[in-house]
Amino acid sequence: MKFNKKITSILLTGALSSCLVISAAGCSNSDSEIDELKSQLANYEQTLEEIKNSLKTEETATEYAAECYAKLQYIDAMVKDRDCLAGENFKFAQKWISWNLIQAGYAEEDIIYQPATFSRYYKNDVNLAEKLTAVDKYETDGKSYSRQGWNYVEAEGGEYVKVDVTTPNIAVTKKGKSEKQIIVGAHYDGDGTGDNGSGISLALTTAEKIVNMDLEYTITFVFFTAEEYGKYGSLAYANAMTEEEVANTLYMINLDSLVCGDYAYLYGGVQDNENKIVTKTEAYDNAMAVAKSLGLSFKSNPWTWDNLSPEDKEEGKEVPSYASPSTGTWSDHLGFRNRGIPYVYFEATNWEIPDYTGYGETYLVGMLMNTKNDYLEYINKYFPGRIMKHFETFSTLLYALVTQDNVNF
Repeated sequence: MKFNKKITSILLTGALSSCLVISAAGCSNSDSEIDELKSQLANYEQTLEEIKNSLKTEETATEYAAECYAKLQYIDAMVKDRDCLAGENFKFAQKWISWNLIQAGYAEEDIIYQPATFSRYYKNDVNLAEKLTAVDKYETDGKSYSRQGWNYVEAEGGEYVKVDVTTPNIAVTKKGKSEKQIIVGAHYDGDGTGDNGSGISLALTTAEKIVNMDLEYTITFVFFTAEEYGKYGSLAYANAMTEEEVANTLYMINLDSLVCGDYAYLYGGVQDNENKIVTKTEAYDNAMAVAKSLGLSFKSNPWTWDNLSPEDKEEGKEVPSYASPSTGTWSDHLGFRNRGIPYVYFEATNWEIPDYTGYGETYLVGMLMNTKNDYLEYINKYFPGRIMKHFETFSTLLYALVTQDNVNF
């Protein structure tokens, strides 16, 4: 509920004044009547405090969302082509992310560029120097390959070469009182405003807001490379974690495509088909509990062993492809899940579109991510107000999670 601050203040002040006048004039009133008036006064004061807090939260959430939106506008206009192999703006995106962190107060030496290396195959007549303009380095193994279906096999005289490319993750850590950490991740490669300019914007804004705060837990922000090619950046990061680092990680928060979809979703856990349960839901359960305490509403994917998606039914499956509250393995939570680290994944989408797939992004125009329509003007044309609404919802929860001081798992 939204309140007009001035009107609310006048109404409550008048009510309080009336109560005090009656109390002062009512010397002949019984003790019970005076006690009742005191009780009313206490209730009015409590109501006033609740309204003030509500207004403060609403104003803070709107300001927070506006900062995210401003970054998204910049990304949409200036940092669009972020393909990690040949994107015109990919290296600029690295500098822009780092610059924002430094401006917020993080030390330049605390910003870590972690290399992630993965392989791609190109025809041997391709000019690699022109094809791989965004990578830090690339090298071939001097062999040739032929393609067999989706696979490449070594073959003398083959028409392909194998190229190892190296591209960086960007990480910065805000130290807390505890060595226990929460990892907040968002991939910065790609070319979409929603996917994943929105995740970059929220992660950066949150990093800025907590830089000078006294936090219980250490918060590590990681901007992952190469998600669009196979989650190579996040897999490299998770796989490089020591056993001690894994043990000290409470959970990972994945921010991916937050502003286009019809509804705000949270996912978490590992699907166990044998026992028909989803395990490792601690981070998800905690996030949902915090969201409820803040009056925020999130959905989860609806499919279970007793409620298969239309697509699973069509294919005659007996188990869900994605059992609630978990989700698919298509984003940067995967590497952390594989290391046994709980995760909670933020996304705006729509699992309830009544078509055979059982998954989409919007009722109105279908999917925007990975399409030519994932840009600001198009999103605002068909969904006015949606970006701010989703940023308010996701930012309020994210801030509450990274400032939480009593994670009990």
